[in-house]
Amino acid sequence: TTAVADLKSLVAPPPPKTAAKEPIATPVPPPAKKSKTTNTKSTPTPGVPSFRDLQLPTTSFSLPTPAAVTTATPSTATPTPRPPSPQHEPAHLPPPPPLPTATPQHRLWTKAVVSTRSHPNHSNSYSFPPSTTPGWISPRPHGPWCASTSTSIPAAIAIDCEMCETRDPLTQTLNPKALCRLSIVNADRPSEILIDTLVKPEWPVSNHRTWVNGIGSQDLEHVQFTLQHAQQFMMALCSDQTVIVGHAVHNDLKALRMIHHCVVDTAMLFAHAGEEEGSTPSLKNVAYGVLKGREMPEVHDSVNDARVSLECALFWRERDGVVEPVEKVFSRNAGSRGYKSVDPNETATLLVHRLPRTTEVAHIEEMFLAFTFVKPKLVKEIAFSGTHGKCYVEFASADHANLAYDTLLGEEREDKTGKKQKRVGLKGGGYVCVRKMRKGK
Repeated sequence: TTAVADLKSLVAPPPPKTAAKEPIATPVPPPAKKSKTTNTKSTPTPGVPSFRDLQLPTTSFSLPTPAAVTTATPSTATPTPRPPSPQHEPAHLPPPPPLPTATPQHRLWTKAVVSTRSHPNHSNSYSFPPSTTPGWISPRPHGPWCASTSTSIPAAIAIDCEMCETRDPLTQTLNPKALCRLSIVNADRPSEILIDTLVKPEWPVSNHRTWVNGIGSQDLEHVQFTLQHAQQFMMALCSDQTVIVGHAVHNDLKALRMIHHCVVDTAMLFAHAGEEEGSTPSLKNVAYGVLKGREMPEVHDSVNDARVSLECALFWRERDGVVEPVEKVFSRNAGSRGYKSVDPNETATLLVHRLPRTTEVAHIEEMFLAFTFVKPKLVKEIAFSGTHGKCYVEFASADHANLAYDTLLGEEREDKTGKKQKRVGLKGGGYVCVRKMRKGK
């Protein structure tokens, strides 16, 4: 009888989630200094300002502001009411999200948007709250306003945001992805930076993550640009067909609290060689594999990251999506600054993947102790993607790692790269995989 490792019995139930506090929407304050309007331009579409004309308190990079404009709340079309359907009829489904088809420039990106949406992780990663959720924005439908402002909006942009961790002083609720820097590049003219500014978080910062983003407390001290300013800029810059290019763009959109579906995500355009289905490569690995060995700096620069992801997306587009899988040259390493190169021949390490979302690092160590009697030296941070996660488990020596692997009971088979792995069953169904780091015994 095959013993079945009960990982779920080791997994403590997640703590109850506290609803995140929604920000109180406040009108954007007018600029400190008002200038007399000497020339009244004729605005083709009243109430629709150009993103270039917005007078926002950006930090580090400012856009030209030739004249004050009045921001009006975008009008929303009232859908025609439908008669109630009989109970036996299926409920009315919302229309599918739009594709970028408005202009020839938009249509250059249609296939990449479709490919992004076909990724198995897409529906989970790009699940947004209802459009009526307070504090969230949705771009207006593409229309004449896109070309009638003083400078027409670009068909595509490349974005990258930096985040920090904040804490609500009243409820102690944590926001691990609070926006602290916004960088956007014109995808039609990559040399043009449309905006690059620090952003003042709504709550006090509990972790600046300076080692990731290079932003410290002193950098945010006098910043006046807020999330509401960022949302105002995005509403002036984007229609529902604007293509937003980036890497793991869902993180940027959720930091902006923006609902958008015309996305080209380089994390989902390139397959991850030797990894399980649905695994997404890091930008560092995509850039290294696609851009002829280009290496990314340890500390993130959001302007550079936006441009690099755009280059990778253009590489995919120029080859009509016929690209090779990206090899894993770098791996996230808990406790290190950024990324660390991983030796694929490392024999004292095992990869554990297909981990349920409720798994914690301590549960992995307990699993090996309970079923192999071999204590890991280090269980690295679990990286979740979609519904599953994975992590590397280091042992004191190669002999310890081999003993732990050999002692686990489960079906053994080779993965796509020829590395041996065991499927260890879960009590409630399903399984996790424990894989060796190199081919052979």
